[in-house]
Amino acid sequence: TLARKRRGAEYRESIAVCLDAAQQMRRIAESLHQLPRFDAGPEPMRRNALDLAENARMCVDRIGPLSKERDIKIRCDLRRAETFGDADCVDQLITNLLTNAIQYNKPNGDIVVTTGTENGDAVLKVTDNGQGIAAQAVGHVFERFYRVDKARSRELGGTGLGLAIVRHIVEGHGGQIWVEGNVPTGSRFVVRLPA
Repeated sequence: TLARKRRGAEYRESIAVCLDAAQQMRRIAESLHQLPRFDAGPEPMRRNALDLAENARMCVDRIGPLSKERDIKIRCDLRRAETFGDADCVDQLITNLLTNAIQYNKPNGDIVVTTGTENGDAVLKVTDNGQGIAAQAVGHVFERFYRVDKARSRELGGTGLGLAIVRHIVEGHGGQIWVEGNVPTGSRFVVRLPA
């Protein structure tokens, strides 16, 4: 019970468990808070000029501690990719894709982040060499609460909302997103935004 005396290490372990649970609840609450806004229809997004390469570079720097903690290497090939959009929302979609690529990767795995232009669109690709996505799951990964590996998602703190939020952000910017399930192993998420 909590009333009994514990050693310092036991207290630290208990606090770490509580902190993990609190952070998981915060993530769920934040995600659930966004859903009613999405249900109300597309929100008008702020439309400022931005370069996906700059946003991706900042997000990779920000997520660096998590990738190091899990021994995941992130390599970047960031070429100019100009678009108009809400920089905060674009950062959220990039961060969500990077977090997924880290969480569902293998130990000592790799992630490659690329940006550039294709056929007049600004394009972002996040590729990992993790567990991949089964063909039957590819069409469902952007649905709310869908988790490819339910047991692993619970263990890692996944809510099944991150990719649904990413899809809404991309569509709110007039763009497209899709996933390629095994390339040849792992996954590649592709985002196209109007230039």
